[in-house]
Amino acid sequence: MAEHRESSHPPSDPHPALTRGGSAAAFGGDERPMRLQLAGALLLGIVLVASGLYLWRRPHTPLEPGAGESSSADVPALPVDEAGIVSGIVDAGPPSRVHLSDPRVLACMDRGPKKTPSDQCDHIKPIEDALSRAVEQTATCVPPLGPAGTIEFVADVSFTRHKVRILLPRAGRSVTDRKVVSACAAAVRSAVQSVALDGMDHVHARYKISLTATYAAKT
Repeated sequence: MAEHRESSHPPSDPHPALTRGGSAAAFGGDERPMRLQLAGALLLGIVLVASGLYLWRRPHTPLEPGAGESSSADVPALPVDEAGIVSGIVDAGPPSRVHLSDPRVLACMDRGPKKTPSDQCDHIKPIEDALSRAVEQTATCVPPLGPAGTIEFVADVSFTRHKVRILLPRAGRSVTDRKVVSACAAAVRSAVQSVALDGMDHVHARYKISLTATYAAKT
């Protein structure tokens, strides 16, 4: 009689095939999401690198108009004097070859026998400034290659006749060339003829104002 032999290994797993298949299915289900995550991370890295390269190589655009204005507003203003001229920074260029003395009043007169001493005459500053400016602006009337010398200019101002005459006394000049003296007289007369005497403050009817110009020789 044949004996029924039982297996020495009890069937701990009634369905071993199903168990192995289920484990494989479980591992397979875990690997797919992991691969998706790795692919997403790689794609994100590529996007970040591409964005960085684009920003680095992007051409720089010029500043907006408002930006330039705001930056210029931060620049400190240059110091100016009372006349509005920048002081101590701007180069005034080569010095002028003519040096002017301070204007002085030689005489002031009115109708009648009364005479006023010259030191008691009032100053007509607009006339003094106009005469100084005219002599300085016409300094080329003396040739630059000529010798140094002086010329006295006298403005004979008549408020009665509303006229300004320019005189060049012989005693007040060292320049002897008549052509040069005539050219300087004509140039200064032309420069001061536009001075308007109407409305100008004055005490006396007539004034004689003197100004001496020294012309330096070209070195």
